Formats: sequence, structure tokens, C-alpha cells
Amino acid sequence: MDNDNSSRRIKKRSPERRRKSEYDKRRTNQEVQQIKNDLINFAKTSWGQQWIHSILMVGRPFRMQRGIEYAEDDRRIENLRINKGQIFATVQGTAPTPYRVKINFEIIPEEAWKTILESLAEKIINLTMLLDGLLPEDIVNIFEENNYPLFPDASKGIKAECSCPDKAIPCKHIASVILYISKVLDYDPFILLKIRGKSKKEILIDLSLAQKSESEIISTRGNVSAEKDEKVKFSFNVPKISIQEISLEKTISEDMKGFEKLVLNLKNLEK
Repeated sequence: MDNDNSSRRIKKRSPERRRKSEYDKRRTNQEVQQIKNDLINFAKTSWGQQWIHSILMVGRPFRMQRGIEYAEDDRRIENLRINKGQIFATVQGTAPTPYRVKINFEIIPEEAWKTILESLAEKIINLTMLLDGLLPEDIVNIFEENNYPLFPDASKGIKAECSCPDKAIPCKHIASVILYISKVLDYDPFILLKIRGKSKKEILIDLSLAQKSESEIISTRGNVSAEKDEKVKFSFNVPKISIQEISLEKTISEDMKGFEKLVLNLKNLEK
């Protein structure tokens, strides 16, 4: 019996059984590259894509592929909660009971927030966009300059947990929630700020914009005027966000063209 066990171990370790052909290697590499492309392209805006790239590019590709499948299935993710410093959701896996997913983030200290918002308020274009419900692209640089990147740095480890048996971080359930959030960020990037410690309302109050009317802010522009594209303002209540609604590529594409044109006009006027 010992000889049988020994022969099985030798057979298992045989190089011939482990070695892949060049064709298999190329095919695997192609599959991995396709998964990486699918991950980034899951979101349609720079906000959603940067979110995915900052977190999920550290995951094992084929596990991430399952995460994509889960995120695309509207029946999988429920009870989504986006709070300061944490995202919570339940994900229906193969077990009867959904798995509980928690993803934790560092909350930026109040003193650092004060400095960040002061930098943000230095440009009237930033204040105008905030009042219009838009998040200035310039804000990413402002956070980095103050040593608090807006997007999480997964290279330092993802602070997440899942009640499933797979102890990998991220597992497919954690990945599916992260991907789902990327679609939400396509609609409302202010969620990034809430995760880091401040809601949109709190930011507007801190910038003394909450008490000002739109006409008062516009008057501070002087003679500056910009062509305003008709924009669709999105609103939603977590957790009920239908993946069918937020994944309509045509709608997102049209809306983002208007957004990008608006930003370009404002930047040109600021020069």
C-alpha cells in the first residue's frame, strides 16, 4: 500500500503532467488579457474605470471573471449600503444563504478634508461644477497632492471580508460588489467622496455653497459664459439600482458626451 501511495505521489509530480504546450500558454494569456479588458470596460466613465483598476487588478483573473458574471446578474447583489468608510452588500452565491460582503476604506481626517476643500475652492470652475452636481476631474490631483488618493491603493491590500469559504481577497463575491459600485460611480462619482468621509451635502455646506442660489454662483463668473448642454441629472436610492438600467451603454455614452463637452468649455473659459 505504501508503494502504491509513493507511485501516486511520483506520478502527481511528474513534469510531463505539469508542463503546458506553447499553444496552451498562448491561449491562457489571451484569456487573461480578455478578462482584464472586460474588467476595465465594465464601467463606462473614467470614474468607474479608475475605481476598478485601483482595486481589482490585483485579483486572480479567472476569479475576477466570475465576479463579472455575478455583477451582471441583477439577482445576485442585494442590500447594498454605501456608508462613510464602508460598503456592505449581500451576494447570492451557490449556497442557499447569501454571503455578506464588507469593504472598508480609510476615512480622511477632518483637518485633511479642510485643506482639500480649500484647494478645491480656489477655482470657480470647480465650485460651478459642484453646484451643477458634477465632480471636477481636477479633484483627483487635489487629493493626491494632499497625500490622500481619492481611489484606494489595492497594492497596500484590500480591507475586505466575505462570509464565503473562499478566503482570497478579493473573492468573486467581493469582486462583484466592487464592479457593481463602478456602475454606480458612472452615475454619481460623489460616492467616492462619501466613502472617504464626506457626503455631497456636507461638502457643499463646507464650501458655503448650500446656502447660495445658482444665480449667485453664476454672478461670480463675471462676464464668463459657457454653452450649457442639456444634461440629465441622475438620482437614485441605494440599494435598489437595477443593473439593466445602469448598464444601458447608449444612454451613458450620450450623457458622457454632453458632460465632456461641458468640462471642455469650462476649462477653455478658465484659461
